[in-house]
Amino acid sequence: MENKICSIICGAPCKLKKELVEGFVIAADSGLDRCLEFGNGIGITPDLVVGDFDSAKTEVPSGIEIVTVPSEKDDTDAHLAAQIALERGFTEIRLFCALGGRASHSIANIQLLRELKKKQVRAALFGESSMMFLICNESVELPKFSGYLSLFAMDETALVSEVGVKYPLTLHTLTNDFPLGVSNEITEKTAVITSHEGLCLIVLEEE
Repeated sequence: MENKICSIICGAPCKLKKELVEGFVIAADSGLDRCLEFGNGIGITPDLVVGDFDSAKTEVPSGIEIVTVPSEKDDTDAHLAAQIALERGFTEIRLFCALGGRASHSIANIQLLRELKKKQVRAALFGESSMMFLICNESVELPKFSGYLSLFAMDETALVSEVGVKYPLTLHTLTNDFPLGVSNEITEKTAVITSHEGLCLIVLEEE
């Protein structure tokens, strides 16, 4: 089945190319400001804007669907946007401008990744020069790039293998209290990262 993609634009500082944003676009509060900053002024028109509008500085253009929520709420605007995406049947969620702003919101977005993974939804976070996603009991191939690859156990332990990297691992148990998997590098044309058991966070950071 083909993935139905939803791109959620959050509010952290970022500079992303317009062509990276695909599918149905949701601006989460000040993510609306980010939409209009993309592409050197070309901008992206979201399909929907959600939030309490306590931080957005831009008025919502006419004709765009708006979901307004109370300022006092349990969910972040990014979380609310993801819930809307789930309700509308999207099977892949990409959260842009989701890292590098307020530390608390970056952590909240990583927790959101966990929730989406449990619901078997493909998801990733994108920042200014970084990307994060989760794997569990699966393998992923990553092309070589100029930067760093890090792998963190998100459960108490995770049994992992890393092939095609500077510091390979074979059936190694990572723990969530020691960052052994930080700052690796892909040395081959592609690297293969495997979570044999346990939830792992993969972080890709450009130099």
